Amino acid sequence: MSRSKRDPNEDLRALVADKLTWLRLPGMAGSFEDVLQQASDENLGAVEVISRLCDEEKASRLRSAVKRRIKAARFPEVNTIDGYDFDYCPKRRRLRARYLALHDLDFLDKGINPLFIGSPGTGKTFLSRALAYRACTANKRVVTASAIKMLNELHAADVHGNIERTLRKYERADLLVIDDFAVLEMDAGQAKIAFQVISERYEHRRSTAITTNRPFKDWTKVFPDALNAQIVAERLTDHAEVFNLLNSRSYRIRRK
Repeated sequence: MSRSKRDPNEDLRALVADKLTWLRLPGMAGSFEDVLQQASDENLGAVEVISRLCDEEKASRLRSAVKRRIKAARFPEVNTIDGYDFDYCPKRRRLRARYLALHDLDFLDKGINPLFIGSPGTGKTFLSRALAYRACTANKRVVTASAIKMLNELHAADVHGNIERTLRKYERADLLVIDDFAVLEMDAGQAKIAFQVISERYEHRRSTAITTNRPFKDWTKVFPDALNAQIVAERLTDHAEVFNLLNSRSYRIRRK
Protein backbone atom coordinates (compact mmCIF):
# COMPACT_ATOMS: atom_id res chain seq x y z
CA MET A 1 0.00 0.00 0.00
CA SER A 2 1.43 3.39 -1.03
CA ARG A 3 1.76 6.10 1.60
CA SER A 4 0.71 9.70 0.83
CA LYS A 5 3.61 12.03 0.44
CA ARG A 6 4.01 14.43 3.36
CA ASP A 7 4.18 18.16 2.59
CA PRO A 8 7.66 19.23 3.75
CA ASN A 9 6.30 22.71 4.59
CA GLU A 10 3.39 21.44 6.71
CA ASP A 11 5.24 21.77 10.02
CA LEU A 12 6.55 25.21 9.07
CA ARG A 13 3.06 26.42 8.11
CA ALA A 14 1.66 25.22 11.43
CA LEU A 15 4.51 26.97 13.23
CA VAL A 16 3.85 30.24 11.39
CA ALA A 17 0.12 30.03 12.24
CA ASP A 18 1.04 29.54 15.91
CA LYS A 19 3.36 32.56 15.76
CA LEU A 20 0.61 34.72 14.28
CA THR A 21 -1.72 33.67 17.08
CA TRP A 22 0.95 34.37 19.70
CA LEU A 23 1.51 37.80 18.19
CA ARG A 24 -2.24 38.44 18.55
CA LEU A 25 -2.90 38.67 14.84
CA PRO A 26 -6.14 36.67 14.65
CA GLY A 27 -7.10 37.91 11.19
CA MET A 28 -3.81 36.73 9.73
CA ALA A 29 -3.85 33.46 11.68
CA GLY A 30 -7.40 32.63 10.63
CA SER A 31 -6.85 33.37 6.95
CA PHE A 32 -3.28 32.08 6.67
CA GLU A 33 -4.10 28.75 4.97
CA ASP A 34 -6.63 30.36 2.60
CA VAL A 35 -4.16 33.04 1.53
CA LEU A 36 -1.48 30.42 0.93
CA GLN A 37 -3.93 28.53 -1.27
CA GLN A 38 -4.68 31.74 -3.17
CA ALA A 39 -0.95 32.28 -3.60
CA SER A 40 -0.63 28.82 -5.13
CA ASP A 41 -3.70 29.15 -7.37
CA GLU A 42 -2.92 32.68 -8.57
CA ASN A 43 0.88 32.50 -8.51
CA LEU A 44 1.08 35.44 -6.09
CA GLY A 45 4.36 37.02 -5.12
CA ALA A 46 5.51 37.49 -1.53
CA VAL A 47 4.43 41.13 -1.37
CA GLU A 48 0.91 40.30 -2.56
CA VAL A 49 0.64 37.51 0.01
CA ILE A 50 1.69 39.90 2.79
CA SER A 51 -0.76 42.52 1.50
CA ARG A 52 -3.68 40.09 1.59
CA LEU A 53 -2.77 38.91 5.06
CA CYS A 54 -2.68 42.53 6.21
CA ASP A 55 -6.11 43.14 4.65
CA GLU A 56 -7.52 40.18 6.58
CA GLU A 57 -6.02 41.42 9.84
CA LYS A 58 -7.38 44.93 9.25
CA ALA A 59 -10.87 43.56 8.56
CA SER A 60 -10.70 41.34 11.65
CA ARG A 61 -9.69 44.24 13.89
CA LEU A 62 -12.45 46.44 12.49
CA ARG A 63 -15.05 43.74 13.19
CA SER A 64 -13.78 43.44 16.74
CA ALA A 65 -13.77 47.21 17.21
CA VAL A 66 -17.37 47.46 15.99
CA LYS A 67 -18.44 44.75 18.43
CA ARG A 68 -16.79 46.70 21.25
CA ARG A 69 -18.50 49.91 20.17
CA ILE A 70 -21.91 48.23 20.14
CA LYS A 71 -21.30 46.70 23.57
CA ALA A 72 -20.02 49.99 25.01
CA ALA A 73 -23.06 51.88 23.69
CA ARG A 74 -25.24 49.77 26.01
CA PHE A 75 -28.29 49.62 23.80
CA PRO A 76 -31.39 48.59 25.77
CA GLU A 77 -32.50 47.22 22.41
CA VAL A 78 -30.71 47.22 19.06
CA ASN A 79 -32.78 48.84 16.31
CA THR A 80 -31.81 48.98 12.63
CA ILE A 81 -33.37 51.22 10.06
CA ASP A 82 -34.81 48.40 7.97
CA GLY A 83 -37.28 47.80 10.82
CA TYR A 84 -38.86 51.27 10.64
CA ASP A 85 -42.06 51.70 8.62
CA PHE A 86 -41.75 55.10 6.94
CA ASP A 87 -44.97 54.56 5.02
CA TYR A 88 -47.10 54.15 8.14
CA CYS A 89 -48.22 57.80 8.11
CA PRO A 90 -47.57 61.07 6.20
CA LYS A 91 -45.28 62.57 8.86
CA ARG A 92 -42.98 59.56 8.66
CA ARG A 93 -42.87 59.72 4.87
CA ARG A 94 -41.93 63.41 4.95
CA LEU A 95 -38.92 62.90 7.19
CA ARG A 96 -37.58 59.81 5.37
CA ALA A 97 -35.11 61.50 2.98
CA ARG A 98 -33.66 63.88 5.61
CA TYR A 99 -33.30 61.12 8.16
CA LEU A 100 -31.68 58.58 5.82
CA ALA A 101 -29.20 61.25 4.73
CA LEU A 102 -27.84 61.23 8.29
CA HIS A 103 -26.74 57.61 7.89
CA ASP A 104 -23.70 58.70 5.87
CA LEU A 105 -22.56 60.13 9.26
CA ASP A 106 -21.27 63.42 7.84
CA PHE A 107 -23.32 65.13 10.56
CA LEU A 108 -20.84 63.88 13.16
CA ASP A 109 -17.98 65.83 11.57
CA LYS A 110 -20.18 68.94 11.49
CA GLY A 111 -21.43 68.63 15.05
CA ILE A 112 -25.08 68.53 14.00
CA ASN A 113 -27.61 67.41 16.61
CA PRO A 114 -30.42 65.08 15.45
CA LEU A 115 -33.48 66.03 17.55
CA PHE A 116 -36.55 63.78 17.59
CA ILE A 117 -39.67 65.43 18.98
CA GLY A 118 -42.93 63.52 19.04
CA SER A 119 -45.85 61.99 20.85
CA PRO A 120 -45.39 58.63 22.59
CA GLY A 121 -45.24 55.64 20.25
CA THR A 122 -44.26 57.56 17.13
CA GLY A 123 -40.80 55.98 16.73
CA LYS A 124 -38.50 58.67 18.14
CA THR A 125 -36.43 56.23 20.17
CA PHE A 126 -36.28 53.72 17.32
CA LEU A 127 -34.87 56.32 14.92
CA SER A 128 -32.30 57.59 17.41
CA ARG A 129 -31.09 54.06 18.23
CA ALA A 130 -30.93 53.07 14.57
CA LEU A 131 -28.72 56.10 13.94
CA ALA A 132 -26.57 55.25 16.96
CA TYR A 133 -26.17 51.67 15.73
CA ARG A 134 -25.08 52.96 12.32
CA ALA A 135 -22.44 55.10 14.02
CA CYS A 136 -21.18 52.06 15.93
CA THR A 137 -20.74 50.12 12.68
CA ALA A 138 -18.47 52.94 11.51
CA ASN A 139 -16.37 52.50 14.67
CA LYS A 140 -17.58 55.71 16.32
CA ARG A 141 -17.78 56.13 20.08
CA VAL A 142 -21.44 56.07 21.02
CA VAL A 143 -23.21 56.39 24.37
CA THR A 144 -26.95 55.85 24.75
CA ALA A 145 -28.93 56.49 27.92
CA SER A 146 -32.27 57.74 29.12
CA ALA A 147 -32.12 61.24 30.58
CA ILE A 148 -32.99 60.01 34.06
CA LYS A 149 -30.35 57.27 33.95
CA MET A 150 -27.66 59.72 32.81
CA LEU A 151 -28.56 62.31 35.45
CA ASN A 152 -28.74 59.71 38.23
CA GLU A 153 -25.39 58.22 37.24
CA LEU A 154 -23.73 61.62 37.18
CA HIS A 155 -25.34 62.62 40.49
CA ALA A 156 -24.08 59.41 42.13
CA ALA A 157 -20.61 60.04 40.71
CA ASP A 158 -20.71 63.56 42.15
CA VAL A 159 -21.63 62.22 45.58
CA HIS A 160 -18.74 59.75 45.48
CA GLY A 161 -16.24 62.30 44.21
CA ASN A 162 -15.55 60.89 40.72
CA ILE A 163 -17.87 62.97 38.57
CA GLU A 164 -15.09 64.15 36.24
CA ARG A 165 -14.40 60.60 35.05
CA THR A 166 -18.08 59.87 34.50
CA LEU A 167 -18.63 63.18 32.74
CA ARG A 168 -15.88 62.36 30.24
CA LYS A 169 -17.86 59.35 29.04
CA TYR A 170 -20.83 61.53 28.16
CA GLU A 171 -18.90 64.57 26.98
CA ARG A 172 -16.36 62.87 24.70
CA ALA A 173 -18.53 60.38 22.83
CA ASP A 174 -18.71 61.00 19.08
CA LEU A 175 -22.47 60.62 19.42
CA LEU A 176 -24.46 60.90 22.64
CA VAL A 177 -28.09 59.74 22.48
CA ILE A 178 -30.33 60.91 25.33
CA ASP A 179 -33.77 59.37 25.43
CA ASP A 180 -36.74 61.18 27.03
CA PHE A 181 -34.89 64.46 27.50
CA ALA A 182 -36.83 67.31 29.13
CA VAL A 183 -39.72 64.99 29.92
CA LEU A 184 -39.56 64.77 33.73
CA GLU A 185 -39.07 67.80 35.94
CA MET A 186 -35.49 68.35 37.11
CA ASP A 187 -34.29 69.68 40.42
CA ALA A 188 -31.53 72.30 40.51
CA GLY A 189 -28.75 69.69 40.71
CA GLN A 190 -30.05 67.67 37.76
CA ALA A 191 -30.54 70.80 35.68
CA LYS A 192 -26.96 71.87 36.39
CA ILE A 193 -25.62 68.49 35.25
CA ALA A 194 -27.76 68.50 32.10
CA PHE A 195 -26.57 72.03 31.30
CA GLN A 196 -22.94 70.99 31.81
CA VAL A 197 -23.16 67.98 29.49
CA ILE A 198 -24.98 69.83 26.70
CA SER A 199 -22.75 72.91 26.97
CA GLU A 200 -19.50 70.93 26.93
CA ARG A 201 -20.57 68.99 23.85
CA TYR A 202 -21.74 72.22 22.18
CA GLU A 203 -18.37 73.88 22.77
CA HIS A 204 -16.52 70.98 21.13
CA ARG A 205 -19.07 70.53 18.32
CA ARG A 206 -19.91 66.95 19.26
CA SER A 207 -23.25 65.63 18.09
CA THR A 208 -26.00 65.01 20.64
CA ALA A 209 -29.22 63.25 19.65
CA ILE A 210 -32.24 63.58 21.89
CA THR A 211 -35.78 62.26 21.95
CA THR A 212 -38.48 64.21 23.75
CA ASN A 213 -42.25 64.52 23.78
CA ARG A 214 -42.18 68.22 24.70
CA PRO A 215 -41.76 71.07 22.19
CA PHE A 216 -38.94 73.45 23.09
CA LYS A 217 -41.31 76.16 24.33
CA ASP A 218 -42.47 73.80 27.09
CA TRP A 219 -39.01 73.07 28.46
CA THR A 220 -39.41 75.87 31.00
CA LYS A 221 -41.86 73.53 32.76
CA VAL A 222 -39.06 71.01 33.26
CA PHE A 223 -36.06 73.14 34.20
CA PRO A 224 -36.29 75.07 37.49
CA ASP A 225 -34.69 78.09 35.79
CA ALA A 226 -36.34 79.37 32.59
CA LEU A 227 -33.09 80.93 31.36
CA ASN A 228 -31.31 77.61 31.82
CA ALA A 229 -33.98 75.89 29.73
CA GLN A 230 -33.64 78.51 27.00
CA ILE A 231 -29.85 78.20 26.81
CA VAL A 232 -29.93 74.40 26.65
CA ALA A 233 -32.57 74.50 23.90
CA GLU A 234 -30.60 77.10 21.93
CA ARG A 235 -27.36 75.10 22.14
CA LEU A 236 -29.08 71.94 20.96
CA THR A 237 -30.86 73.67 18.07
CA ASP A 238 -27.99 75.92 16.95
CA HIS A 239 -26.65 73.13 14.70
CA ALA A 240 -29.52 70.68 14.44
CA GLU A 241 -31.66 68.49 12.25
CA VAL A 242 -35.12 68.49 13.83
CA PHE A 243 -37.57 65.65 13.17
CA ASN A 244 -41.07 66.58 14.30
CA LEU A 245 -43.41 63.68 15.00
CA LEU A 246 -45.79 65.56 17.30
CA ASN A 247 -49.43 64.62 16.71
CA SER A 248 -48.30 61.72 14.52
CA ARG A 249 -50.17 58.41 14.67
CA SER A 250 -48.88 56.00 17.33
CA TYR A 251 -47.32 52.88 15.84
CA ARG A 252 -47.32 51.28 19.28
CA ILE A 253 -51.15 51.40 19.45
CA ARG A 254 -51.35 49.83 16.00
CA ARG A 255 -49.19 46.89 17.08
CA LYS A 256 -51.36 46.33 20.15
